[in-house]
Amino acid sequence: MNIIRGIACCAVWTSMVFAQDVISAKSGLIHYFEGVVTLDGSEVVKKNSEFTSMKEGSELRTGLGRAEVLLAPGVFLRVAENSALKLVSNDLLDTRLALTSGSILLEIGEIEKNQALTLMVGEAKIEFNRRGLFRIDANPAQVAVHDGSAVAVAGGQTLTVKEGKLTPLTGVLATTKFDKEEGDAFYRWASRRSGYIASANLTAAKRVYDQGSSFGFSNWVYNPYFGMFTFIPLHGMYRSPFGYSYYSPNTIAGYYYRPVYNPMPVGNGGGGWNPPPISDSRGMGDMGGRGGYSGGAMAAPPPPAASAPAAPASDGRGASSSSGGRGGAGGR
Repeated sequence: MNIIRGIACCAVWTSMVFAQDVISAKSGLIHYFEGVVTLDGSEVVKKNSEFTSMKEGSELRTGLGRAEVLLAPGVFLRVAENSALKLVSNDLLDTRLALTSGSILLEIGEIEKNQALTLMVGEAKIEFNRRGLFRIDANPAQVAVHDGSAVAVAGGQTLTVKEGKLTPLTGVLATTKFDKEEGDAFYRWASRRSGYIASANLTAAKRVYDQGSSFGFSNWVYNPYFGMFTFIPLHGMYRSPFGYSYYSPNTIAGYYYRPVYNPMPVGNGGGGWNPPPISDSRGMGDMGGRGGYSGGAMAAPPPPAASAPAAPASDGRGASSSSGGRGGAGGR
């Protein structure tokens, strides 16, 4: 199945599952933001039932705020405060960005052999071809690899940067160790965002399974209970570097929702079928504080009750047109 046909099939599948309009499949959907964020000089505002999408050549700037942008399926871009980022190409198979100031965290849950993902920082560029978690700073220009590996190219030099190492992007490229477990307020915020989206995966993947739908690629899928998109891998499970899990429809049905026989008495009866227990430890924090979900049988918080249609107030962006496509979400 070619890419165009795949986009069409996934778009139909998404609209069937969530009964929403189909939107274009491009990198650059502004999925969440807080504080002061502008796109091409105009302040991004929250609108019910809408998400703003970056176009090729668009520049996203944060003041005292942060933003989360969805690229190709499974690629999460999180932008720190006082940062500027340009989307050079929004093609899902050849996404290119340029960081001109500030910092970003790039979480890559899935990338295929025929995909290219490139970030420019000044005259240097970083090529990503593996899963992982990467911190890139513009001043001083450097890349730090928390998980996975990346290829830095600058001044005629090429260097593979592996987990736990960082390299400057000016002068001589050379790696040094850093403590990949030590994060700042921005890192902790990104971890919380990963937890929220992983939580939305549980009910979204189960709903896809219950609909009997099938698709040929991993996808961004809209979860109306949370008012956000979530990542659903095609097969198996993706476990993020932050410790949260994203399940495919078959995996969620076969593992998480599969009844577990309990030989111990249940109530007034004997043994019975019970779902696996879930523990939920939550800590909330503001932009500068610690917080996030931790623990739990699935390393993610449980889904909301079916009677609770609204997303948490801190993360709800309202409903939006569903994504489909080669897995991408984009705007009109």
